[in-house]
Amino acid sequence: MATDVLTARPMLRNVFLKTVRDQRRALTWWSIGLFGTVLMYGAVYPSIRENAQALNEYMDSFPEVFREAFLGESGDFTSPAGYLNTELFGFFGPLLLLLYAIGAGARAIAGEEERRTLDILLATPVSRSRAVVEKVSAMVFGVVLLCAVLWGSVAVLGPPFELTPNLVNLAAATVSLGLLALAFGSIALAIGCSTGRRSLAIGLSAGIAAATYLFDILAPSLDAIAWLQKISPFYYYGEAVPMVNGLDPFHASVLVAIAAVAFAYALFSFERRDVAA
Repeated sequence: MATDVLTARPMLRNVFLKTVRDQRRALTWWSIGLFGTVLMYGAVYPSIRENAQALNEYMDSFPEVFREAFLGESGDFTSPAGYLNTELFGFFGPLLLLLYAIGAGARAIAGEEERRTLDILLATPVSRSRAVVEKVSAMVFGVVLLCAVLWGSVAVLGPPFELTPNLVNLAAATVSLGLLALAFGSIALAIGCSTGRRSLAIGLSAGIAAATYLFDILAPSLDAIAWLQKISPFYYYGEAVPMVNGLDPFHASVLVAIAAVAFAYALFSFERRDVAA
């Protein structure tokens, strides 16, 4: 028992390493899931390319607001960039990365508190601010790892199916996706730090994500509420179509700012909240 305590103490002092170690199996399965998702989309692409004319005519029959929402400036759905922008980066990729980031942000502090392990963590020579910083660092590590897996999967699995986008623009789209995930993960962290409730952090963050996604898709169709699109993180994620045009510095900086503000609030609220109750 004494040996276990002695070996555990250094790990508790390094919250980042402990958190990464605790989520290593989850990250493995998330990586496998992303790899499988890319493989699925790659396997479907040849049939998309072979029916390019019919599919593009079908897309042209959509209302303009939906064409712009799902295709953006990529225009041709059947091109590698257009296909990935619509299918992978338009919905499924954000869904997967947001699920991971929101879960990680909610578990970071509120999860520890609900499991009643937060008092053990704070009893070690680790300040509250350092605990939050290292927990966030672990979340960033996970998001970066999954984005790297996503980019690598497309780069490796795409060519056999003639799915060959520009790899620089693919990296830009992946970075934008990672920033979107970190923005919502930081929001979940802030809610968890201020309330100590993991389920509330997950539910409220997911609700904000769903609402702002709808703002981005539907608001442009009504002039009276078109301004709502500009408050949606999804607008700054996809409006510039990084898969085609590369990373937009301003849009990327807005996502970074959202994450930074949420992180700052998480630090502020956790430092001042009584966690003994």
